[in-house]
Amino acid sequence: MDQSVSPAAPRSVDIFSQQIRRTPAQRQHAQQTDTQAAQRKYEIMYLDADHRFNEYTTIARAHPAFEDAFSALGHNAIVQTQNGHMSVEDVLPGDEVRLSDGQFETLLWRGRITISPPEEGSDNKVMLLTRVTSDALGYNRPNQDLVLGPAARLLHRASGIRKVTGSDAAFIPATDFIDGNTVLSLRPTSPVSVFQFGFAGQRSLSVNGVEVETLHPGTAFNLGLRGDALREYLSLFPHKRSFEEFGLMDYPRLRMRDLDLLG
Repeated sequence: MDQSVSPAAPRSVDIFSQQIRRTPAQRQHAQQTDTQAAQRKYEIMYLDADHRFNEYTTIARAHPAFEDAFSALGHNAIVQTQNGHMSVEDVLPGDEVRLSDGQFETLLWRGRITISPPEEGSDNKVMLLTRVTSDALGYNRPNQDLVLGPAARLLHRASGIRKVTGSDAAFIPATDFIDGNTVLSLRPTSPVSVFQFGFAGQRSLSVNGVEVETLHPGTAFNLGLRGDALREYLSLFPHKRSFEEFGLMDYPRLRMRDLDLLG
């Protein structure tokens, strides 16, 4: 279902217009940086405002913020839909997908990228997968081995989270759970696809019985994008018309070390 023709991207709202006024020298530097920036292919499926299915492939910068938005779910990860259990690569926008709270919600966006082992002699950073073995996080969590993408975050509940955030739970990178025994780091030896799902807002998705965070850009500050880079980033999510439409996060994000500091 891959198409080479991209639909016209919706016009993004520039919410940082007062922050991107630069001197001529700064603009020239930014232009040179953008020209030299590495790029990669992004595959996008989404429902438009009329709930019509669309898909296209585009080329955009290979920036960590861009890649993180596409790389949470590994190939063959299982979710439950209104048509039964399906692998993530078979789920399409418009399908009703079961969230961790048991409710079903319409999938609005699905992103995909391919990660590959770096070429010999390359300085490119290796994008690692995380394998969570059966029952590693508790009974039936996951209910079978689960491979997650480099940017996956898992919903974690611990007493220290409320002390730090005021919330009962937080999303923590899957890589923080790696122990070398039941949760393992995997280095891809051949090209592999990774995915992410987008709903109306940040959601906790049940994947092989584990609660995984869905698409949300987080805060503008943490994205580290401004001006043209931010507009290019937002163009990858045509089911949203502006940054604000992603809404507030239902759960905060933490690192495991934040909790370790509390003892």
